[in-house]
This record gives sequence, C-alpha cells and structure tokens, in this order.
Amino acid sequence: MRGYPFIITLCASINVASALYSGKWCPRACATAVDYATFNDTDSSLSRKVRACQSELRINSLYLCFDEYCDSDGEREGWIRDQRPACNKRTNVTLPSYHDVVDRWEPDAKQGVRRLTADDAMKYPVLNETVIPDASFFARSFTTMDAAWWEYDIHLVYGWYMYYFWIVVIAIGIGTRLLSLIRNLNVQNQKYRSIPHTESEPLTRPRSILSRPQAWLKQYLIVPAAFGDRCSRPLGWCTIPPRMQSLTIFLFISFNILLCSCSYRLTDGNIYWPQKTAQLLRYVSDRTGIISLANFPLVWLFGMRNDFLMWITGWGFGTYNAFHKWVARVSTLQAVVHSLGYTLMIIESSGWSYFWQYWTAHYFWNGEVATIAMCAILAFSFYGIRRAHYEIFLITHIVLSIVALWTMYYHVAIFVDGEWNIFIWPCLGFWILDRLLRLGRMLSFNRNPFNTHATVSYDPNSNLVRMDVNGSKNWISPKPGTYYYIYVLNDLLYAYQSHPFTLAYESSDNASPPTPLSPLVPRPPPHRSSSSLSTESTESDALLTPTTKAQSISNLVFLIRPYDGFTSRLKSHCLLHPKKLRVLVEGPYGHTEPLHTFQNVLFIVGGTGIAVPLSHLHRLLQADSLVQSVKIIWAVREHAFLESVLREFKGQLGDERIEMEVHVTRDEDAKDEVLAENLKSVRIMTHRPNVAAAVEETVRDAGQAALAVVACGPALMADEARRTTVEMLGRGFRALEYFEESFKW
Repeated sequence: MRGYPFIITLCASINVASALYSGKWCPRACATAVDYATFNDTDSSLSRKVRACQSELRINSLYLCFDEYCDSDGEREGWIRDQRPACNKRTNVTLPSYHDVVDRWEPDAKQGVRRLTADDAMKYPVLNETVIPDASFFARSFTTMDAAWWEYDIHLVYGWYMYYFWIVVIAIGIGTRLLSLIRNLNVQNQKYRSIPHTESEPLTRPRSILSRPQAWLKQYLIVPAAFGDRCSRPLGWCTIPPRMQSLTIFLFISFNILLCSCSYRLTDGNIYWPQKTAQLLRYVSDRTGIISLANFPLVWLFGMRNDFLMWITGWGFGTYNAFHKWVARVSTLQAVVHSLGYTLMIIESSGWSYFWQYWTAHYFWNGEVATIAMCAILAFSFYGIRRAHYEIFLITHIVLSIVALWTMYYHVAIFVDGEWNIFIWPCLGFWILDRLLRLGRMLSFNRNPFNTHATVSYDPNSNLVRMDVNGSKNWISPKPGTYYYIYVLNDLLYAYQSHPFTLAYESSDNASPPTPLSPLVPRPPPHRSSSSLSTESTESDALLTPTTKAQSISNLVFLIRPYDGFTSRLKSHCLLHPKKLRVLVEGPYGHTEPLHTFQNVLFIVGGTGIAVPLSHLHRLLQADSLVQSVKIIWAVREHAFLESVLREFKGQLGDERIEMEVHVTRDEDAKDEVLAENLKSVRIMTHRPNVAAAVEETVRDAGQAALAVVACGPALMADEARRTTVEMLGRGFRALEYFEESFKW
C-alpha cells in the first residue's frame, strides 16, 4: 500500500499559511490546484498535456507551490522525475530540476507572486503570470487528493482481502483433508476379519477424543442441508448447497458487503465533489468496481475442471462449482453497482446528453459492455436453463465470458502501466492451463485421442443406452466413483460439447459370458489373477506390463439414461441397432471415497445411479477391505434394466456380505424370479423404497461400527437419505458418514 499520511486535520486556530505538508500527495496537490488555470505562454492549439510540459509560467507556478507548502525535497524531485518521461515523449522537453527554478527566485519576488484563490480557480482562468495557490485553496486540494488516493489504496487492499478469505477456507480444507488421510491410514492398518470373533469383540473403529466434536460437526455443519431438508432438490430455479458450503458462501457475501460499506473518508471542501453524498457515490462506485475485478480470477479458478484445489482439499467439483457461481454472482452485482453509480454521477452533474458523450470513450463503453455481458451470463446460468437447455447455457457461457474478459481488459487499460491487468491475466492463465490439462487427460487415455471408438447400444425395454469405450490404450487406471467427459465426434455440429458420465464398470472383450468384475475370493493381493478387473490400482498392478493391462482391461462401460439434448442424440445413433462412434474421452475425474475402510456400507441409488455401487463393489470385496456388509437399496423403473445388472454382476452379488433390495417402480407386473431365484441376497419389490426407514434400520444394525451411507439418485431420495443420516447422528451414532455421488452443475 502506498505511503501517505492517514489524516491531515486543518483547524481554524492553526496558521495554515505557515504549515508545511509531508508525503507524496503534496506535489500532486500543487499540480491539481495549479492546473485549474490555463497559462497563455504556449500555443493554444496544442493539447493541454503538451502545453503543460512547455509552459514556463505553469512550471514556475508549480515549483513555487512545492517550495511554499511541501517540506520534502525528495518528494518534490521524485514527482518531477516521474513526470519527465511523459514530457520527453510528448514534446521532447525535459522538465528542469526543482532547484534550477526555485533558486532563481528571490524571497521578495516569491512574496509578490499572486495567490490563486479557490473561487478564482473554479472559474478556470486564463493567466499570463506566475501564481501560487493560496493556503486555503491548497489545503482543500491536499485534503481532496489525500482522501481520494487513500480511498484508492484501501480499495485495492480490500480487493486483496478476497484472496485472504479463500486462503483461510482452503487452509481449513487442507487441514481436514490431512486429518482424514491420517485417520484412513490408521484404519487401513487394521487386519481384515470376515466375522468378529466374539460378541464382545466387535470390529469398530477406535474412539478418539475427537469423536464427539467430529460427530457434532457432521450433525450440524457438514452433512445437513442449508435449511430444512432441501439440498439436492432445487428451490425454484435455484439450487442450495449443503450447510457448510452455504455458510462459507454466506460469510463470503457478508464479507463483500462489509468491505463495500466501510472506510469512506468524506471531507469538507472537497474540490472534486463538494457534496459528501457525491463523494460517497464516487467512492462506493470505485470500491465495488475494484473488488468486482479482484473477484475475476477466483471465478475462473473455481470454474476449472482441473482445479488443483480439489486435490489438496478433497472437495469435489460440486463444491467448487458452487463457489464459482456465487463468486460470479457477487462480482456481477458489484459491477452493476459500479456502473450504475458512475451513470448516476454523470447524469446528476451534466445531464443525459453528457452521459451519451461518454459512450464515445473507449474505456467507458467497454466497461458498460462488460457489465451487460456479466449480467447476461448470470441470466443464462439459472438452474432451469442449465437443466433444460444445456446447449444454450454452454454457448452463451463461453461467448459471454470471453466478451466480459475482453472488454474488462480495455476498460482498465486507461490506468497507468496496466496495473489492473494483474486481475485480468490470471483469468486467461487459468483458462489456458485448464485446456492444456484437459488435453493431457485425453492423451493419457489415448495417444491418438481422435482414434478412440465406442460402441453404443439402446435397449428399449430398459430405456437405457450402454456405451462401451475402447480403453485398451488408457494409461490411468480408473477408480471407483470416477467419471469421464465424453465428446461424440460424429456429431460435427455438437462435437465441441462434452458431458460427464460416471464409469459403471470395466469389461473385457474376451469375457464370455460378460462378468466384468470377478467375484471375490479372499486372498493376498499379490496372488490376484491378472484377469481380475480391479477398479483401483493395487500392489499387483505394478506387476502388470502395459501390454498385459491393455489385454485385461479393454472397455469402459457407461450406463446412460437418455433425456433431451446430448443423451437424446446419443440414443438416436443406436435406436435401430448398435453403432460404433468416434469419441474423445477426457478423464478420469473425481476421487474415490474410502468406503473400504468402513465396516458397513449402505448405497441408496436410483436408476443409472446403480453405476456407483457397481464401480465400488470389487474394491469393497477385496481381501484388504474392512467391509463386513454391503446393502444396496436400488429404485429402478424397468425390470429389463434390473435383469441386465443381475446377469452381469451375478458373481459379485452372490457374495455373502452383499444384500440388495430392488424396488421396481414402473413395471409392477414384472416377475422377479428370472435371475433372482439363484441370488439369495437379492430381494425384488414393486413399490418405492422407504429411504428413511432403510437408513434408520441399517444404522441401528451397525450400532457403533463405522457405516458409510452413499446416495446417488433422484434428488428427493438423496435429500431423504441426508436428512435421516443427520437424525441418526443426533441419536448418538457417531461412526456414521454420509456421501453423495452427484454431478452438480
């Protein structure tokens, strides 16, 4: 922050004529006061800036003002030194040094120089003599400059406070991430036992002194909805993040309101804005504009797919996407206040005709366009539009973001040395970095990414599209719960679009019948067969050469429910018969929750959400897993979808630790004995599941043993699972954790 005196108090009892002022604002105050006059010793046809460098009368007046009021020789010479390059560039004139001019004036001659009063100066006189601002006029000029530049500096400081806020938030996230990793490492050191040895020796996590505060945090901050029980379900055209995210966002909004409402120095006799209401309007407009600009890099950072903050905090895309949206909304509101404030100032001072003249100024209309573009982005980003018209949302989001950033660059270009571009260039840097990392993920999936093929097929009975992507050249082993962005290159008009899909499982081309994940036979990992298709790397993976892995892991399977837009077009490709498409695959994204460190796991899923437990099953049933029981509550519309899952996962679903409860909600007359008759762990029902009862029953059965509740399905189902989890935490079941697998735009 620039050095300056914080407050200069001018009292009537002080002889201001003999007062000397310190600080760099003293020379600037002299220049401001002197420049109210026009000196006629230069060609009037030249620009004001050129004449200011050439006029000897102005230079004498300016330097004598320095001598009269400024006590620092260094500040005087510093100001002159800063002005010389501009004068050299404009007129090829070098400003003389301070002493070269002042030393030529005798004391009596100085005393005889005319004193310019504020009343005369405000008439913008044309002079043919040297003048010195009188003490009162200079005091007003100094106070005005001091307050204005103090505000300018504090605006910038408060802009940087945005980053301090998020540094604290991220630091908290890193701390909790480290504690979670340490806890999981301790849990993983425990040995796997299929059944507790005695009733008095249950397999539970050791209690720590932090268990009670951790349970309190989960019950009141981490797990609950922001208010009520509505979290996954939208509220009108808006979505409300969970309580911890909402609290963070609320604090951020409150922090912005506070910083935009405080620290305004309003002064009497201000020569720029005599009325204090005008001063306040100017300062508020500047403050909101600067903080809005300071928020720009945060908007771009939180909107990245490849945000490194996700990795260091363990927070998912949905968390940072919520931050991205709310920082953008705050920044947009601040930009609107900034633009309206300046519009009101111009109209009040000079009228509408003068306001329209401002639109000819390059910086002004670029700023107005930037604000309009930001408002348009906000309008096209509401949940209803994103969900119903994704293509419109995507195109407008990209185009308008470019317009906003481009015009903002030119809006702030008028400032010296492009100092405000410090907030523009990081946005471009984040955008380029994200695209490079996306390309890197594509290349890691296939060195020739445009040569990746997928077979898509549609089953009308289950209303399901299955996509098998050739993953034989994939160098990053997918893990449970991860997802991929897929571009379909056959649709040239929409080839730029990418949509995220959770990986259901991996399959092998030579598997007959298809059993993508081998049933578990507990054994040490090094002896695991290389044909076993793990969804998470283990020690035995290191024994496989790339060629061997390519042979054993050939296809990534995605189960897709067709709706509108992209998924509807995907369905149309294979409506009559399976079809091979050329695709780009970008991923994997996301991180795997450590479900294998829990003794009990409950999945509450609906429809294609079954991909989540399917992707986790193999890991949960491995020999080093602590899992004792896995319960899957699955609500599915079509019996045909159920049959396909039972057929392909018959081996794993037959494990004694798995219990599956299927609720066929549409085909109520379908018979359930087709495949389930040989799977004692599978129960098929023809009514909607009672999510609350299922969660409560499973929690009570688990007791104080660690239980993970994982929800992936319709919004109402997820909200019921979340609400019941909070209730059970309140009843003393501290070893309960809630996870929600959903991709929130």
